[in-house]
Amino acid sequence: MDSQSSSSPNCIGRRGFLRSLFGVGTVVEKKAVAVQLKPVGRFFWADLRTGQVGFPSGFNVGNAQPGSLMKLIAAAALLEEKLLTPNEVVECRGTTVVNKQQIACQFAHGQVSLAHALGKSCNIYFAEMSQRLNANVFLDYSRRFGLDQSVAKLPSGPFPLKPLQAESLNYVLGSSDDMRPHAIQILRMSALIATKGHVVHLHSADDPEVDAPAFELQLKSETWTQLARGMQFAVSEGTCKKLDPELSLHVCAKTGTVKHGNKFQSWVTGFFPEETPHYSFCVLSPSGTSAEAAVPVAHELLHATTWP
Repeated sequence: MDSQSSSSPNCIGRRGFLRSLFGVGTVVEKKAVAVQLKPVGRFFWADLRTGQVGFPSGFNVGNAQPGSLMKLIAAAALLEEKLLTPNEVVECRGTTVVNKQQIACQFAHGQVSLAHALGKSCNIYFAEMSQRLNANVFLDYSRRFGLDQSVAKLPSGPFPLKPLQAESLNYVLGSSDDMRPHAIQILRMSALIATKGHVVHLHSADDPEVDAPAFELQLKSETWTQLARGMQFAVSEGTCKKLDPELSLHVCAKTGTVKHGNKFQSWVTGFFPEETPHYSFCVLSPSGTSAEAAVPVAHELLHATTWP
C-alpha cells in the first residue's frame, strides 16, 4: 500500500489540505497540527447547496471499476422496474453460482432484504437479483445516474456503448472493465441519492458557471428512501461501520472494492448529515480494500474538520 511523507510534493499539511479542499475561511480547523495523508487516497467533496467541488491538491481525479458501488444503481433499477420489493429476502450462505460464475461473500449474511444487502454489500443477494435485470436495463439506469456524462468539466470515464453480454451480473457487481467511472461521477451519484434527484450544477471554485442547469433524476420516493436506508445501515452496522463510529456526522455511505492485478482498489462514497444533506464525498484509494484503505482515509478526513 502506498504512503507519503510530508516532504512529498503530493502530500500537504492540514492547513494546505483544507485550503485546497474547501477554500480559505470556509471551515474551522480542530487542531493546528499537520496531518499526513496515509494510506494514499483521493478525497473529493461537494457542497450540495452551492455545487462547489473540492479537489485534492496534486492529484488527478482518476477512474476505476466501481465494484459494489453499482449495487446502488442495481437496487434503483430493480425497484423502479418492479422486479423486487424492499422486504423480499434472499438467504446468503456465503457462496452461490450465477451464470456459471462462482460468487462469494466474505461472510455468510443469512437472511437479507434490500437495505441489509446494500449495507452489508452482499454479493449473493445482488448476484441472485441480477438474474431479473438484463444488462441493457442496468446500463439505462447507469446513464440516468450520469455515469456516461461529464461533470465539473471532466469528461466521463469509460462507459459501454452496448453491453458486453446480455446478463447484468458483472455490471451489477461493478467488475466489467468497460465501465470505469471517475470519482466526481461517483460523487454525483451519491449527491443524487442525498437530494432525491436534484443536484445543483457541480463545479470547481475557479469555474462557478452559476447559471448552469441542475442535474435531475426522477425516481419514486420509496426508491430514494430505500437507497438512503441501505447507505445508513452501511454506516451503523455494515461495511462503513468504521467511517463514523460515533455517528457524529450522521453519514450515509457505500463501499466498493475491485481487483486490480494482484491487489485491490477501493471506494467509499456518501453524504451527510442524513437528515438534511449538505455534503457528498468520494474516496478512491489506488491500493487496498475499502476496509483497509478507502474507509480509513475518509474517516480521517471527514473528522479532521468542523464542517460548516
